[in-house]
Amino acid sequence: MKKLPLDYIKTFGSTAGDDQFAKVTALFNFDGSDGDTTTAGLDASNKNLSVSYSSGDQLSNTQKKFGATSLYVADNVTISSSDGFNFGTGDFTIEGWYYLTQLNNHFLYDQWASSSTGAGNNQIYVKSNEGGAIRVYYDGSSKFTTTGGFSLNTWTHLAVVRYSNTITVYFNGTADGTTQSFSGQFGKTGDLYIGDQHAGGGGAPQMYVDDLRVTKGLARYTSNFTPPTTAHLTSAGDVNKHIVVNSDADGVAIGTGGINQARIAKAWCNFDGTGTPAIRGSYNCSSITDIDTGKYKVNFSTGMSDEGNYVAFCAGAEVNSGSSQNHLFHLKRDSVVSNILNEDYVYVASANTAATQADDGLFCVLVFGN
Repeated sequence: MKKLPLDYIKTFGSTAGDDQFAKVTALFNFDGSDGDTTTAGLDASNKNLSVSYSSGDQLSNTQKKFGATSLYVADNVTISSSDGFNFGTGDFTIEGWYYLTQLNNHFLYDQWASSSTGAGNNQIYVKSNEGGAIRVYYDGSSKFTTTGGFSLNTWTHLAVVRYSNTITVYFNGTADGTTQSFSGQFGKTGDLYIGDQHAGGGGAPQMYVDDLRVTKGLARYTSNFTPPTTAHLTSAGDVNKHIVVNSDADGVAIGTGGINQARIAKAWCNFDGTGTPAIRGSYNCSSITDIDTGKYKVNFSTGMSDEGNYVAFCAGAEVNSGSSQNHLFHLKRDSVVSNILNEDYVYVASANTAATQADDGLFCVLVFGN
């Protein structure tokens, strides 16, 4: 076999991305049109979290750190429940840019419950009577307060990080002098509140938030750092660079047109089909519709260009069935849903060897196309 000299091979640049993006469980750039109160599609993470506003909450160009707008929080913003907020005993990073116009009780990250002693209950907020300092409740009843704090009418980058069982707060990339040792559970699977506290009554926050990112299982900062100068990247990028073989070599020139988009997954979803279907992880999948026993529609966040322009695969496991039979996971078409593939969804199902439809605990759907 003839060896190919290395000078015949060239690599061409890949799209920029976050190589730790798989650990990002929430990412909100809040970039849009001034005054927009639309909440769909704000989360750029694979969790596709939903958002609900209270009165006065909206995107605003009055103050923005990156892009055209930031989020103006007049009252209370709720982000849907996610296991991505349950950090367990591991490392995590909660960070964002904040612009405060007054010192009120600004709840920057609130996962409280009715009982203050509940496991995982946590709050990160600006205490109105402590000069802009941050107070962190980390297990319901235990808390610590930072030495430094926020200044009014200027953007501040805040990062709350747990690394090797120590919680550190960074203001504009500089570690605060007060840290907290804590190896227990931080966070929980539940709604996240920003602005007024979860139960209300915390006071009108009147603040701007930009580029909020939550990373589970990773301490992004372990020492002082320079805060981001651009918005957080919203994908992992193309880690596989194209290789172009010189035409003089005994080979074929490939990839000369750049990344072949048809080879990149346009959607994927891992969900539990038992009881109320629940998405474990996904990309470009907004929800699961339970059609009947063992039958589901996987709904896309952004639809395909047409129903004949993509291909889908389905696999799974009967992890919750307790049956010894092998189950068949497949694309489905019947009198209930006539189209297997649609611009907005793919129809999938599972059945046992007796052709009886069955709800199962693990469905995996993968979509390629345009």
